[in-house]
Amino acid sequence: MIVYDALDSRRSKIKILFMLGKKILLIDDDPDFLQLTSHIFENAGAHVIMARDGLEGISKLFTHRPNLIILDVMMPGQDGFEVCQRIRQISNTPLIMLTALNNEQEILKGLDAGADDFLSKPFNSEVLLARAKAVLRRSEQSNGHQTVLNYDDGRLKIDLEKHRVLIKGKQVKLTPVEFRLLTYLVSNTGKVLSFVQILDNVWGSEYKGNDDYVHVYISQLRRKIELDTKNPRYILSVHGVGYLFEKQVYDF
Repeated sequence: MIVYDALDSRRSKIKILFMLGKKILLIDDDPDFLQLTSHIFENAGAHVIMARDGLEGISKLFTHRPNLIILDVMMPGQDGFEVCQRIRQISNTPLIMLTALNNEQEILKGLDAGADDFLSKPFNSEVLLARAKAVLRRSEQSNGHQTVLNYDDGRLKIDLEKHRVLIKGKQVKLTPVEFRLLTYLVSNTGKVLSFVQILDNVWGSEYKGNDDYVHVYISQLRRKIELDTKNPRYILSVHGVGYLFEKQVYDF
């Protein structure tokens, strides 16, 4: 279900001009949902391509080269997680997963599959467009010029220019959001960053109040870079406030 009305449409058309010229690929087996979602993006100026299942979606990904993919989790045959994993083997196109479920395990599964964002149904049309805007903006920023940041403590190595993270010389696979979160923390080493600061700088103002995003992604990062997730040394919690990154020194 999408909360949608004509007023939403007119507001979106005026305010969300970033969708002009953008190609959006919608992958969902529900024809009513496809039509409604297509209408939302078309009224924001986008060109919409629709697919009823994962195989058709992957085929249209090759054919149309979209700027953004909206992918539903619950589909017959291959579910959205499997489709997302297949897409990530061939493309880094920004991708938002949609689900009727709203729990941490679902979000973690989606992040592991390579999703850039996760949105639970039902949602407001303006929320969907705002999230799409944020994901597209982050993608464009990550492809642009960035200040070079290097970190190397003998165990963990981060190279922003090459977009790589290594543990003891072995590359660690991070999603674009995980990488951006880690580099933001590292660039503020020793400084306590509030949930609001992290959300605003890593996700954008559209995510205000979604502290759960920070907790879930921090959990993912710890799982990938910490020696012991129960006793983290890099990413420390400051109860009720936020997180900080603490530099380590290893001598192997």
